[in-house]
Amino acid sequence: MSTQNDTTIPGNILLTRVFNAPRDLVFKAWTDPVHLARWWGPHGFTNPRCEWDLRAGGKIHVDMRAPDGTVYPMFGEYREIVEPELLVFTAGALDADGRRLFEILNTVTFAETGDATTLTLRTEVQYVLPEAAHYLEGQLEGWSQSLERFGSFLVELEREIVISRTFSAPRELVWEAMTNPERVVKWWGPRGFTMTIEEMDVRPGGAWKHVMHGPDGVNYPNSSIFTEVEKPERLSFANSGGREGNPGPNFQSTWTFDAIDAGTTRVTIRMAFASPVDRNFVVNEYGAIEGGQQCLERLGEELAIAPLIIERTFNAPAAMVWRAITNVEEMRKWYFDLAEFEPEPGFEFDFTVEHGGNTFVHLCKVTEAVPEKKIAYTWRYQGQEGDSLVTMELFPDGDQTRLKLTHEGLHTFPNKPEYARGNFQQGWTSLIGTELTQYLSAQQSAAN
Repeated sequence: MSTQNDTTIPGNILLTRVFNAPRDLVFKAWTDPVHLARWWGPHGFTNPRCEWDLRAGGKIHVDMRAPDGTVYPMFGEYREIVEPELLVFTAGALDADGRRLFEILNTVTFAETGDATTLTLRTEVQYVLPEAAHYLEGQLEGWSQSLERFGSFLVELEREIVISRTFSAPRELVWEAMTNPERVVKWWGPRGFTMTIEEMDVRPGGAWKHVMHGPDGVNYPNSSIFTEVEKPERLSFANSGGREGNPGPNFQSTWTFDAIDAGTTRVTIRMAFASPVDRNFVVNEYGAIEGGQQCLERLGEELAIAPLIIERTFNAPAAMVWRAITNVEEMRKWYFDLAEFEPEPGFEFDFTVEHGGNTFVHLCKVTEAVPEKKIAYTWRYQGQEGDSLVTMELFPDGDQTRLKLTHEGLHTFPNKPEYARGNFQQGWTSLIGTELTQYLSAQQSAAN
């Protein structure tokens, strides 16, 4: 990689770098948010949020996290895109009150130089508040370090497969679907494949042995060792395996689970091979990229029918929590306005909720009641298809109690916006995480 800098114009920068990589690859690494998150920013920075809408007028939002944990939000917009030759975009920052501190116009060109690519970056300050001028003082050093990281990333990229997908599900649920063998067998592998898990010990040093069964009857034994387990953010394992009798190259697989918000998770898979040759062999021989994409599609389908699970721990004994979730007078203070409720199997109750101009009549029936341990009841809507089951379980822990709420069967409701999984996620999070928490806190305070 060669370097050329020109900083003769105060506040503006001109950088040139030559990378030993084809232009298409360099351009992709500059435009794919999954790739950008890996190298954007000075040394030591990470990008927990990295959104680049690749189109003229498309918005850019990056949350750059410094080594000390400080987050620097960056906002911008694409002005011009000529693939794979040119990118023009703005970048700037806002203060806590939403004021624009500065805005910079960035122009990046990509020129073929034999088997290499010459990248030229020009920055032009469009606007800056006087009190924000000091933010631009480190721009040259910041861009220089960022391009150093970019060069190192390109070397890695040539021997990697990177696949990403965003799911409408909370991170804890996605993590559980990846680490619970009873769930994994339902979606792992390309379409048409099934699998048998012999062992899955999800801990550093734990083994994962499984056999994938292709639709043509061919088996693909795999043996992995977990190297990193950081619940619910990161999972890595060293994998070996391939077609029965013809093992393929080994690789390191890393899955990251990024919480976009409370009900949305981005999963990124990175498979790192010893060499570009090994990487290309798996792509061409096994269709690894298409297979990985289908695997994540199947995971999305599994998550769509998975139970909604919410857990909270309260500073209250189990008896107090039990009364709050089963005594009708107490339930009215944090739950819904129920006419009556009895924690007895077979007891039927109903309640009405007005929301968004619609009326929802809930019809429920208690199916199980174990005092201070478990209450379960069916949950459906009058005049609508579908039936579900709500279960609340209590787990005492000293002076505290953990409540686990499970709502199964959401996928059976009509495919309409008002029955979207996210609405249930938001509703139960508010009821259990806010209303019940505040109610029990007041009860506990009164008891003391």
